[in-house]
Amino acid sequence: MGKPEKEGWQPKLNRRLTGFLTVIIFIFIILTARLFFLQVLNAQKFSKQSSENRIRINPIEARRGDILDRNGEIMVTSQPVFVISIRKVPNMDLDEVVNNLATILNDPELTPEVIKSLIEKNPFQYEATEIKRIVATDPRAPTIIATLEEHRRDLPGVTITEEPQRYYPYSSLAGHVLGYIGQISPQELEIRKEDNYALNDKIGKSGIESFLEYSNDEGLEMGLRGKKGAQQVEVDAFDRKVRDLVTLPPTPGDTVQLTIDLKLQQVLESAMDQVIENVRKQNPKAGGGAAVVIDVKTGAILAMASKPDINPNDFVDGSYGKKQDYYNNPDPRVKPLFNRAIQGAYPPGSVFKPITAIAALDSGAVKPTDTVNDRGGYWKPGGVNCWAVHGVVDLYRAMAVSCNTYFQWAGEVTGIEKISEVGRQFGLGQPTGIVGLQGENAGILPSPQWKKETFAPYWDKWLKNRKAEIEKKYADLLAKTTPQETNKLLKQKESELNQVQARYQINYNFDTTWQPFDTYNTSIGQGANNFTIIQLANYVATLANGGTRWRPYLVQRVVGADGTLKKEYYPEVVAKVTVSEQAMAEVRRALLQVTQGEGTASFLFRDFPPEIRVGAKTGTAQTGLAGDDKTKDFYGTFIAFAPYDDPQIAFAGMIEYARHGGDSAGIVARNVFAQYFGLYDILNKPFYGIAVE
Repeated sequence: MGKPEKEGWQPKLNRRLTGFLTVIIFIFIILTARLFFLQVLNAQKFSKQSSENRIRINPIEARRGDILDRNGEIMVTSQPVFVISIRKVPNMDLDEVVNNLATILNDPELTPEVIKSLIEKNPFQYEATEIKRIVATDPRAPTIIATLEEHRRDLPGVTITEEPQRYYPYSSLAGHVLGYIGQISPQELEIRKEDNYALNDKIGKSGIESFLEYSNDEGLEMGLRGKKGAQQVEVDAFDRKVRDLVTLPPTPGDTVQLTIDLKLQQVLESAMDQVIENVRKQNPKAGGGAAVVIDVKTGAILAMASKPDINPNDFVDGSYGKKQDYYNNPDPRVKPLFNRAIQGAYPPGSVFKPITAIAALDSGAVKPTDTVNDRGGYWKPGGVNCWAVHGVVDLYRAMAVSCNTYFQWAGEVTGIEKISEVGRQFGLGQPTGIVGLQGENAGILPSPQWKKETFAPYWDKWLKNRKAEIEKKYADLLAKTTPQETNKLLKQKESELNQVQARYQINYNFDTTWQPFDTYNTSIGQGANNFTIIQLANYVATLANGGTRWRPYLVQRVVGADGTLKKEYYPEVVAKVTVSEQAMAEVRRALLQVTQGEGTASFLFRDFPPEIRVGAKTGTAQTGLAGDDKTKDFYGTFIAFAPYDDPQIAFAGMIEYARHGGDSAGIVARNVFAQYFGLYDILNKPFYGIAVE
């Protein structure tokens, strides 16, 4: 029985071996087929993929275009910087790399902990994290870069690229005009999604940098931005460059030439700094101001300044982090990023009086020789006292000594409608439309219509809220009362509603109806008058040139990197006033008296040559800010044009918390005119005299 059993075992073993062998052969067939698929059929595809894993495309930043003054002097340019970055790569010991990098950089502000924090905060982990920028002209740059290159093997993932960085050689000079650049925000990226911006791109944030960032008008690309290039490089497994492959060079941005005169701008800002420093000794609140110098025959802006300063370099060289408290200070007396020349609206004070005079003469209500006897205050209820007793004054003397009594009388006999109409013709209470800057304030030119439109909504809302409060009050009471007391509560409710309605009617009628005192205040530049400094400059320029209101502009031309002219900006007439030339001529003559004899600005220009006579007006205005003292907190304002016989330039300026316009903004105007007319022996020359208004 055992033998047959043994003979049956052999066939079973053979069958099992055959089965195993079949499976093994099948597996080898599959592996061979897969290997053939990978090594033969798809060899080219995977070879290319492997090659591409060793190839990296690095963008090359384009150099932003230069910004020049009217004479070709460079006001903004770019300089080369070395950018040191870290990108995470496979098998990288991040702690070791960070420690090595911190040791080489030897920067107390870039400890290993700080570097790691920068990497962790990078929201785009697939992109390199910028660690440090070193300006190529820095004496330490060659040593640092050479040391980094020597230790390449110890710094996997660390890259060094050379990029152009924005540079403002005159630091804060014309900072508000030039503007600054910064990293593009998500909102800006969405707006610019058609213009090929990337997440870490820099973009103009304000001033000319923003205005001429980039545009594509009818197929013509124009702007400071430029076009990026690209560099194809081979890298090893640690992201270290092995060799360069292909380079597509970037296209630099366009060059922009401004109307600004660099030397005039320097004199303007230097004078403002000196004046503000002196004013601060009398009033610690001082520190702000603005001024504009304009060509009366074209509207070209020759100089513009706003104080406190901004230094655009702070936003590109890493200094901003240390100065955030300064730049983000919300105090209205600071706010450095606020361009007071176009964004701030200020009470003009007596520099508005020429508008009242033009309206009075043009209407025929007043003749230049008509006189008023000023005894120190206007004799009508609601009138404003004069700052001195001037006795008998006509137009010329009233303008020279800035007599409040005379101009209140002139305003009353002329009427507010005419005054507002003339102010509007000279561009007050409306944006000038300046070419080159954005965010211009419209200001306020008071009128009966303005008053009603401004105060009616306030009192309508007040009435609605008071009625709602009463309705709620009695709804709650009625819900808790007995039927016997209901009638009594309803009568009380009706009585309260009637009282509120009566109060509303009284206040509404008073606050929305133009009052005589409104005319008195408006006529002398107080009350609700609020204008920007650019508006004041353009208004006096319009008066000086005989009634042509130009659109102010800051840009002359845009030139491509290849030297082609892409765009040129020309003088543009916005409007021509309809008031008579005779009225304007008489007012210009009155403004000349301000700088002569007993005029409030006579001390400023007495040493100017006779061929350069100046027409001007001083002003002092209450700030109107909460917490300010009405007896000593003022804005000093000043307007002027020269030469009187053939006007070329006009000036408007304001110094915050200066008691008088003449010895504050007036001094700035004096220096600016001395520079413009080449009176270098007079420029910054000490002189004596005190302003009185």
